[in-house]
Amino acid sequence: MADIRPFKGLRYNSEKVKLEEVITEPYDRIPPQLQEEYYERNPHNVVRIILGKDDDPEHPEKDKYRRANIYMDKWESEGILIREDSKALYIYEQEYKVDGAHKKRMGLIARVKLEEFSSRKVLPHEKTFPKHKIDRLNLLRATNANTGQIFLLYKDDERDVTNAIEWAKEKAEPGGEVKDEDGFIHRLWIIKEQESIQRIQEAMADKVLIIADGHHRYETSLNFRKEMIEKGKEIMDDEPFNFIMMTLFRLDDPGLVILPTYRLVRGLDKLSEEGFRELFSPYFDISEVSWKDFSDRFIVEDIREKIRSENHTFAAFVSQFQKFFIFKLKSEDILDTEIEDERSREWKRLDVAILHSLIIDKLQALSSEPFSLENNVSYIRKLDLGLQKVIEGEFQMIFFLKPVSLDQIREVVENGELMPQKSTDFYPKLKSGLVLNPLDE
Repeated sequence: MADIRPFKGLRYNSEKVKLEEVITEPYDRIPPQLQEEYYERNPHNVVRIILGKDDDPEHPEKDKYRRANIYMDKWESEGILIREDSKALYIYEQEYKVDGAHKKRMGLIARVKLEEFSSRKVLPHEKTFPKHKIDRLNLLRATNANTGQIFLLYKDDERDVTNAIEWAKEKAEPGGEVKDEDGFIHRLWIIKEQESIQRIQEAMADKVLIIADGHHRYETSLNFRKEMIEKGKEIMDDEPFNFIMMTLFRLDDPGLVILPTYRLVRGLDKLSEEGFRELFSPYFDISEVSWKDFSDRFIVEDIREKIRSENHTFAAFVSQFQKFFIFKLKSEDILDTEIEDERSREWKRLDVAILHSLIIDKLQALSSEPFSLENNVSYIRKLDLGLQKVIEGEFQMIFFLKPVSLDQIREVVENGELMPQKSTDFYPKLKSGLVLNPLDE
């Protein structure tokens, strides 16, 4: 079901630029300060293509999307970017550390045929928002290229794909190695040998794909294909606009890591320790841990370990009381009565669903004003920064939760459901700039 094709990728010329100076985080992980740093790092940094400034004093073109295309064409004509001399697949290996543990994972970069979600050949796991899709569509229209990676997962229980990729890797050409600012290693290999490509294609042919990161870019390419059809273009099997560049990882790769996203809450003017406990005691066994010395990080790590090691257990640090409150679900039977009936059993047992349904959604009782996710809840991936925001009084509390597992994602999306908002943070992200996918051939 996964129709993958090689393509003539556009890559940086290592004889003219240093790869570590031109690659970046994905566009949606680049705040203004980091955007400026990338601009200063190298005049050929890919940020000028994937996330150009609204007003760039370096260039007379005011439209940032047209400017991105100008940069791409200019850099290719100057040999800064070079196009593969024949169609290829690419192996993308990442080597990194998380919580002191050394990890490595191996992905395959390929063109993959676009499929509507209704086909069940490509499955989304989260909701998308129109604003981001419009931005990416404008960039795709202007550049006629996939400029960033989409992170996809597939089941490979028999390791057919893995074996085919490892076999191909022995014959592949090295495509560069770079250490990023976090000390993580990114390596690229180029597969041009036809037997290797065919083996991988055959092994991938029956796979259903799950989008891990890149929903907006995928839906943008679906919309772009619709535009092409409306303009009178015929869909042939090999039309470039009928495909999208993806990086594919096997679902049980030990190098796949999902981090939790913490919840920050404010606006609870009726908050009291007694009321806080009473609100949640019907659903949870609640214990407390005092935290008055904020420099004592051992307490925080103990709390994190407790969350990781126990089922359906959460913690909230409340600055007003200088305490952690630890919530342990009394019984899973509660979930079938307290969470909406139309949800599947698997969805109801997600910790992130439990946190929102049985804790965050009930915080309205502690506020005199209307309580909403948009106005009262914020999401943060860096725990230390989140704790600091609570300690300094910007927020009243921060909730800890266990990260979702890969098996849970698979179960939910195979049921035809979407994960709750901000459920997943795949780590680390795929770098932009290692290879681009021009759609002109």
